[in-house]
Amino acid sequence: MSEPLFLRSLERKDADRLQTAVLFARKHLGFLERRSGESYAKNGEEVAETLLEITKDPSLVAIALLHDLPVLRNGETLLLDAPITDDERMLVRRMHSLRGLHIDLVKQDLDLVIDAFMQEPRLLPLRMAHRLTDIRHLQRFSKTAQRKLARETLHMYAALAGRLGMHAWRHEMEDVCFRFLKPEAAGSLEKEFQLHKRNDTQCLDHIQTFLQKKLQSAGIHASMSARTKSLYSTYRKMIVKKRRFEELTDRLALRILVSTMDDCYRTLGIVHSSLRPMPGKLKDYIGAPKENGYRSIHTVIYPLPGVTEYPVEIQIRTSEMHEECEFGPARHADYKKFTYVLGSAIARVDLFRNLQSLKQHTRSPSQFETALRTYFRDDHVALFDHRNNLYHLSKPLTALDFVCSVYPSRVRTLRDIRINGRLRPIDTLLHDGDAIEPSFAKTSQCSREWLKACRHSTARALCASFL
Repeated sequence: MSEPLFLRSLERKDADRLQTAVLFARKHLGFLERRSGESYAKNGEEVAETLLEITKDPSLVAIALLHDLPVLRNGETLLLDAPITDDERMLVRRMHSLRGLHIDLVKQDLDLVIDAFMQEPRLLPLRMAHRLTDIRHLQRFSKTAQRKLARETLHMYAALAGRLGMHAWRHEMEDVCFRFLKPEAAGSLEKEFQLHKRNDTQCLDHIQTFLQKKLQSAGIHASMSARTKSLYSTYRKMIVKKRRFEELTDRLALRILVSTMDDCYRTLGIVHSSLRPMPGKLKDYIGAPKENGYRSIHTVIYPLPGVTEYPVEIQIRTSEMHEECEFGPARHADYKKFTYVLGSAIARVDLFRNLQSLKQHTRSPSQFETALRTYFRDDHVALFDHRNNLYHLSKPLTALDFVCSVYPSRVRTLRDIRINGRLRPIDTLLHDGDAIEPSFAKTSQCSREWLKACRHSTARALCASFL
């Protein structure tokens, strides 16, 4: 049997070892078909090929190749005979345990998956590669399965990929699922892109030529690539920000890769001195990286006759930063960073928003499906109490609004409030991911000043009833 082409990207010793795993999988899994039609052995090779886009870790590739052994009746016996280590066998078992879970509909399933990822972060790239492989071959599944896969992927796996810094995979998942779930909206938006394609291309070509000359004269070696905003990201921003297609300032982007961090800031200086920067659009994620490790400088330049006719976002980073921006810490086998990101409050907001709290307020599956469509609404804030319970409330709201909503029977005895562990005034505005811990006295503490601290009319009426 021939060696799969994807193994040729690995060192010879790793490729030889994995070829043994390929042969073992073909022998024992090649006759058994998945519900999507391909054999389990073929699926394992496809998942391994997808995984190699972000990591050359031969151990994870071996697990991907053999991850379906437990579906066989004698799977455990075969697993013990498989050409992998005991540690890899353990991961195969744990990966198999995640099959059949519905993390977009069942909170308990989502908890199980998150807990599994927290305990063993290597499961994350494996599970994400498996899901992306299914999305790339969505046409293999039945119509019902296609919709279920696409919806869960768009609402959960794509959000998870974004939180983990796997932006290349995230955008691919989003666009495929968006085209399937909302074909009319996607088709309409694609026509807009096509209408602007000629001008967009000319604009990006002009600015690339212009800046390349400027950087060369300053002695900065840079490689550049132009891109237009992804389909779903464009749609999402138009909906959330209520903007027309032409009003998006980051629809066009030029990515500049330089050698060193110092060159990043030198390049920023040249961009700002040569073009017109848009006020308030400079974001330095190198000096202050995002929680998922994303590092890059973003700035938006104004239209400049002869150079660009549209606002263009300029992204500046080193080649190493770019690898992390596209594929996350898995690129360097730094899987422990995944645990840090998943453990953050903001990550849990992204994953639980409109799931836990909305399920409590919907009475049927159809209502919950409708609620899921508001996943990206920008008029609500997701908050935690000190016991890590999630609440989804309309904004703007203050700390006192939160207490009135969550503890209506005790709010009159409110003594003080801690936000993210620190004492804060009751009129403090709350943001996504804030954790609120109120403490209460034995007697009423309410005063007329409380009315000024309320942004919600229901909270104001409640406080007024105590006076």
